[in-house]
Amino acid sequence: MKPSSSLAALLLLGGCSGCQGPAGGSTADTDTDTDTDADADTDTDTDADGDTDTEPCTDYSELVAACLERVVLVDGGGSYYSGIDPESGGFANALNDLIDDHSSGSYDSVWSHFERTDRRSDGKVWDIHSDTPGATPPYSFDFEDDQCGNYGQEGDCYNREHLWPRSWYGEGSPMDSDLHHVFPTDGYVNGMHSDLPFGPVGSANWTSENGSMRGSSSLCDYDDWVFEPRDDYKGDMARAMLYMSIRYRGEDGGWPSSDATDGAELEPWFKDVLVAWHLTDPVSDKEIDRNEAVDDTQRNRNPFVDHPEYACYLP
Repeated sequence: MKPSSSLAALLLLGGCSGCQGPAGGSTADTDTDTDTDADADTDTDTDADGDTDTEPCTDYSELVAACLERVVLVDGGGSYYSGIDPESGGFANALNDLIDDHSSGSYDSVWSHFERTDRRSDGKVWDIHSDTPGATPPYSFDFEDDQCGNYGQEGDCYNREHLWPRSWYGEGSPMDSDLHHVFPTDGYVNGMHSDLPFGPVGSANWTSENGSMRGSSSLCDYDDWVFEPRDDYKGDMARAMLYMSIRYRGEDGGWPSSDATDGAELEPWFKDVLVAWHLTDPVSDKEIDRNEAVDDTQRNRNPFVDHPEYACYLP
């Protein structure tokens, strides 16, 4: 555990081939969703005396600038990172060379891999969209019996969520089955996440049972809709996204752009969100164990789980 554009389109789109979304429509796999327009990033409240108060926007720049002072070190992976110098000019390329060309499985095989990468101590699926560390989750899933499938509400089934949405890379291999960013998550919540970028929510229009939110961004430099997971899993998702950006740099020629990305490159505002969440939600034992399990399958590792300080040196 940790130390711690239209709404209708979003509701119809979900997480796996053949799934039925919350409104009962057929969906594309995971994240082939339509971006939506959003409200402004600040909420304005009027006091009884007629004064207008505007909520301050979220700015992560100072936190990110202090990355090396704030990062919680892990030092995992042993000799895997021999020769990697984060202070060298070619650091990002060297890291890409190290984790590139992993052993890629089929998309169907992801279901069985989850039984090793995402198994809770009680044998249930470790769903980061329903887990409530320190408390009993509102629902749980069996690996074989609860695969999506149709869903109409939370707790109906789980699917294969691509944290880096499929619409951002145009689907295809090996991204579709890369376990470093494919997680088992509740189908309904995955559908509500859609292909929205991660970010802090200023005004939520939907909240999950474990406290994840979708709504308008509170960021100072991005004012469209975002998805904000509960605090316990912000770092997990951030490190998965940082991995994807490094793993597929130079292989993103056909990738569509998004508000948060240009191919595999992160837009500055989005990189700040990911690094900030990486710092405020340090690596957990769950992530360390998952990194080992994925390495056993794919023969590559997530550097930001093993060496969290690497995120401080990204160009």
